[in-house]
Amino acid sequence: MAIRFRKYFKQCKGKRSEGDRHGKVITKGIECDGKRSRVCPEGVPSPCGRWLLEFFDDHKQWVSLSFKDVRSKKDAERRLSMFIADRERGKLNLPRRKAIPTLTEYSKTYLEFYRMAKENTISMKRRAVGALVKYLGEYPLDKITPFIIEKHRIERKEKDRVKDSSINIDIAILSHIYTVAIKAGIVDKNPCKDVRRLKVTQTKDRVLSQSEIALLLDKLQGKDRLMVLVGLFTGLRLGGVLGLSWHDIDFNKGLITSSHKTGKLVSIPLSNYLEGELLRYKGNNSGDGVFDNREITKNVVAEYSEHFGKLFKGLGIQDFTFHNLRHTFSSLLQGELGIGAVVVQGMTGHSSLSMLQKYSHTGLDNKQRAIQALTDHVLNTSQKTCLAIAQ
Repeated sequence: MAIRFRKYFKQCKGKRSEGDRHGKVITKGIECDGKRSRVCPEGVPSPCGRWLLEFFDDHKQWVSLSFKDVRSKKDAERRLSMFIADRERGKLNLPRRKAIPTLTEYSKTYLEFYRMAKENTISMKRRAVGALVKYLGEYPLDKITPFIIEKHRIERKEKDRVKDSSINIDIAILSHIYTVAIKAGIVDKNPCKDVRRLKVTQTKDRVLSQSEIALLLDKLQGKDRLMVLVGLFTGLRLGGVLGLSWHDIDFNKGLITSSHKTGKLVSIPLSNYLEGELLRYKGNNSGDGVFDNREITKNVVAEYSEHFGKLFKGLGIQDFTFHNLRHTFSSLLQGELGIGAVVVQGMTGHSSLSMLQKYSHTGLDNKQRAIQALTDHVLNTSQKTCLAIAQ
């Protein structure tokens, strides 16, 4: 610790060159110990400042303390001796700045808040936090600036070859970490607010051609075939298909219900063809789950996704995944059959029409006609394609 006298008057301070990035002193200030002398400028009252005790805080930064009863250098030295003695006895209780956690430290607290969230949500957050901590983990939250975030994005693109869309997701998670930290009173501002999202070019979704649909219906058998049919004729995601139980299928009303991923309940009509295929499959399979009786976790979905990716590739259908069946479902309904987007999105359950979902039962007739039209279109097209190939 040390003591020094702080002056409060411009006349006593040195001048620095304007525009000099080094802040070079061009006029030295008046050195004094707080006592009036002949070098003091006219009009400066006495005492003209205050004695300070200076020390390092827990962030290794200088902090100054002043006291009303410290009026001279001798008083300051006496108070300094008392502080040193208290420190030696372990009784020094100096005011501290609030310790700001690093991103690594606070990310653990952040993830703990979401430990009960859906598996997909917590998995996404863990992945994003892991990527952020790799580059920014050692920074205290109050030291991460928009410039540092921009630098981090460049490094990820160049070193890790990460897509812009993935980087946008990670920065969105970082922004949410700051939102939580601000609510907790840990920091005052969010540096992500000054960082623009990277522009992502939209690509056209891959859909099945008529010949590829015919190939799938002709070559696939058993469980694989039925899962593809469910995906194609309902638009459900792979996780939604795997999560189906027989209780979700009402054969009397001809409906499949699902709330996978978004949590919003969607009702999708069963075509006569798909209903017959499901009933035949049910007769030879026991258990509550239609396709899998395990808990449908992210790993289970990934296992099936890899299986279908290899299956499609083995049939000569390139760059196609099970999720693309959902794109095909929407594309055929809207593009080939002219079904309105409201009816289609009422079955796919996209969040952009979340308010409409409350009243989705009012369009059930439209949905049933749409599903039957899709089924007839696919089957008729497949039969014609098979005949053309045979001839």
